[in-house]
Amino acid sequence: MKSTLTAVLAAMLIVALPIAASDQTRWLNVHVTEAEEGANVEIHLPLQLVLAVINSVDVDNFHAGKVDLEISDADIDWPQLLAAVKDSPDGEFVKVDADDARVRVSKSAGTLYVHVEENDDNAIVDVSLPMAVIDGLDIDENNQIDIAALLSTFDHLPNGDLVTVNSDEATVRVWVE
Repeated sequence: MKSTLTAVLAAMLIVALPIAASDQTRWLNVHVTEAEEGANVEIHLPLQLVLAVINSVDVDNFHAGKVDLEISDADIDWPQLLAAVKDSPDGEFVKVDADDARVRVSKSAGTLYVHVEENDDNAIVDVSLPMAVIDGLDIDENNQIDIAALLSTFDHLPNGDLVTVNSDEATVRVWVE
């Protein structure tokens, strides 16, 4: 895994050298702080660089920007499902209160929100998915999701957080600007 990650990061750096940033450049940002190891990782990459790298990687279940979801026991009509999510009215869709976790899934003002609180890991996860991201979800008949197509939608998103994770083990923030 480390060698694959190293190769991907090296490719990103090589491709990044000739890219000149402008005011129009959109950035994908990731910040991870790991408590136990004291590691702090900050990644700030132009979205076009991320797309170029993703389209060039070919490893295990990740080929040319597509990831195999490994769903073999279900026949899912992805376009119908995604359209139903996008066209659904605002409201709270899922509410789970259990001893080990609380989960909320809701939609408001064109954004799908997922909030998870895990008691065992003392973790809170927040995901904000504007409907433009749902538009970019392309899952084919082989249950492969086109990550490159999904990330292309980030070019049209407002600046802001997409994912945050806060736990005893680490904090993670993913955002676009």
